[in-house]
Amino acid sequence: MPGVPSGKACEACRKQKKKCDEKQPTCGRCLRLKIPCVGSGQQRFKFQEEKRFTKQARREHNSVTLSMAAKSNSSSSNATPSPPGSNQLLFIEARPSCSTTRLANAFTQAIKRSTDIRYNLGWSFGFFLEDVPRRLGTNEALDRAVDAITSAHADFCTRQHGSVQALTKYSAALRTLRVYLDDPVHAQEINTLAAVMILLICQSIMGQTTKGQWWSGHAEGATQILKARKDFGPRNEFEAKIYMSLRGSVLFEGLFNHRIQLSEKEWESLIVNEYDGNNPEGRLLQNLSRAPGIMRRARIFLRTGSDQTGIQDELWALYQACKLDLSQLKQSSISKDLSVTEVLPKGAHRTWLERLLTVHYDRIYGIGLAITLFFNRMLQSLEIHSDAVQADAHYYTEEILMLAEISGDLRPIGAGYLVICLTMAWAATRDREQRGRVLKWLCEYQSDFNHREISHLQQELQWTAEHLALGDPLGLRQDLDYLDYLIS
Repeated sequence: MPGVPSGKACEACRKQKKKCDEKQPTCGRCLRLKIPCVGSGQQRFKFQEEKRFTKQARREHNSVTLSMAAKSNSSSSNATPSPPGSNQLLFIEARPSCSTTRLANAFTQAIKRSTDIRYNLGWSFGFFLEDVPRRLGTNEALDRAVDAITSAHADFCTRQHGSVQALTKYSAALRTLRVYLDDPVHAQEINTLAAVMILLICQSIMGQTTKGQWWSGHAEGATQILKARKDFGPRNEFEAKIYMSLRGSVLFEGLFNHRIQLSEKEWESLIVNEYDGNNPEGRLLQNLSRAPGIMRRARIFLRTGSDQTGIQDELWALYQACKLDLSQLKQSSISKDLSVTEVLPKGAHRTWLERLLTVHYDRIYGIGLAITLFFNRMLQSLEIHSDAVQADAHYYTEEILMLAEISGDLRPIGAGYLVICLTMAWAATRDREQRGRVLKWLCEYQSDFNHREISHLQQELQWTAEHLALGDPLGLRQDLDYLDYLIS
């Protein structure tokens, strides 16, 4: 049964017999009509039976085959006798579930490398997603999470946020995940952790938030799974890829969610890896993993005036280290070394890789700016080298504003990282005019994911700024208990 090419039009255009421009991830007609676009630009094949023999020859061949199968079945010593009157037929086991295959194919469209960076989930959230399709059908929590993200992504590409279908699938995925997390065996499976990570991504593009907090809570669930495992670190390559994607979410949520409590060894197992452990971006993330403990000690210093743990010197040294790594990322962002692509022949793959590297340098520089501004804001609260620190905040905020201006062609998903960058910039700068420009850009980029009223956004920004300024949402008693633990 050879495959005959049958075109690359999407399902909707094929059904309506309309001309399709075959663009990915959604064709122009589906984008205009705001309907899901499935299969645009994907080569299809129509399978036809080869007619090498005459009908009479095929009938004779089938007759001989069935006769041999029946004779073999009746002569086998291990065969189970058939009921009287039954026909001796050769049964073939069923193929894998068609629904699983369709789900894998739909999910692949959202993550494959040829998908535009503006909508590519793999580039924005981690290439561990490329290994997920082959794992479908083995973990119901993972299957439902993939079904939810596929539906949400299709809506997102057609600018239909929060459709009933996507919300229903997301809710079903959450219910299934809760069942799996309550099971001691399933709770430790790497596929369950992958389901948590995918729902975290789903929540991000759907714009869903928990009332009273801006974080999702999925990162907290991921840390609970990691703690339940005997070996906190990754056990294979797939787990290492998940850790690469998960660590940033856990880190940034851990700055605000006090229920994420990891030991230094656990943070190291999550953050450090062989891919970027010795690179500027890896070192910046390692520095950020020390932030929750540093914030507690800094709050104690502000309220007691006692620096028993040397927090001032430690925080200043940490900030200087971040600045050095950030300067290296700045140079990479300027030079954009694409020499690795020179060995590839000219073509679509080389063009794609050059595009990917170009935006990658800007993204890691932006994340480095956000991390450095986080420590900058704490230094301002402790009034350590105030003039120099405030001057740095002004400069780094301008750098983030520059990234916001040049990243418009990556919206929505490809520029999603700028939301956290702009949030950190608003919290760090004290220049009112600068804050106004940051707020304007933040409203622009935030609107790609949800449509919060500006008053609500300003309230969230104010709460974030107060928290980073070493406010005391957790209670001084808890911080003092932590101090006793450190000096005991």
